[in-house]
Amino acid sequence: MKKLILLLATILISQWVVSQSQFRFGLKIAPSFNWMKPDDVKKFENGGTTLGFNWGLTGEYALSENFSFYSGLELNHEKGKINFLETNKAYYYMNDRYDFIETKEENGVRVPEDTTGYLLQLKSRSYKSTYVTIPVGIKMKTKEIGYMTYFGEFGLNLAFRTGTKVTDEVDYLNNNDAKANLNDITDVNMDKDMQPIRVRLRVGLGTEYAVSDGTSLFGAIHYNLGFTNVVKGDSRYLINDQSKQFSQKISAHGVQVTVGVLF
Repeated sequence: MKKLILLLATILISQWVVSQSQFRFGLKIAPSFNWMKPDDVKKFENGGTTLGFNWGLTGEYALSENFSFYSGLELNHEKGKINFLETNKAYYYMNDRYDFIETKEENGVRVPEDTTGYLLQLKSRSYKSTYVTIPVGIKMKTKEIGYMTYFGEFGLNLAFRTGTKVTDEVDYLNNNDAKANLNDITDVNMDKDMQPIRVRLRVGLGTEYAVSDGTSLFGAIHYNLGFTNVVKGDSRYLINDQSKQFSQKISAHGVQVTVGVLF
C-alpha cells in the first residue's frame, strides 16, 4: 500500500513539473497607433491616427513543440477622432454643467428631456477610452535557431470598456449664451453612449531571444481589426437635422508594437 501511494505521488509530482514546463508567464508593454472607422462615410469620416499605450500580463500554454495557446490581461489607453459631415448633420443638447441631455420622442420628433439645455451642432469628436482586454488565440512558432525563435499569432481581443471621455468641436448656431456657457467642451463623460464590450481580430508576427534557460525577451507587431460597433447604434443624445434619433456605427482599429519578457 505504501509503495502504491509513493508511486501515485511520484506520478502526480512528475505531471505537475511537466505542466509547469508547458506554461510560460510574462510582462509586456505595447504602444499603439489607433484609428476609428465609420461604417457610413456619408455621415462621418475618420479624423486621423492617434497614439495609445497598453501594458499588462501575458501567458501561454504549450500544446506541442510548435503550437501554444496564449491569453493574458491588458489595460488599453486609446484615442480616436471622428468628423461629422455637413451632408448629414448631428446635433445634441447640453446644459451649463456640461452634461449631455437625453432626448425623447414627442409627436414623431426628438425633444430634450431637460429644456434648459442648449442646442449645438457637432462638427468633430475626439474619444479617449480605457479598456481591460483579454487576448486569446493560437501561437505558432519555429524551433530555436541559435538563440532566436520566430512566431505568428492569430486570435481575438475581448475588451471591456471601463470609461470614455470626449472632446467636441461644435457650432453654437449663433447662440451667444451657449457659446458663453459652453466654451470648452473637453473631457466630458460619454459612458452612456458607448458599447460596454468590444471584439477585435488579432494577428501578429514576432520573435523571441533566449536570454537564459527559461527566460526570453520578445518583440511583436500586431494588427487589431475591429468588427463590432464601439458606440450605441442609436445615440441617446444625437439627433439629425429632421430631429430624428441619430444612428451611428464606428469600429476601432489599431497597430500595436509589443515588447516584453517571458519566464
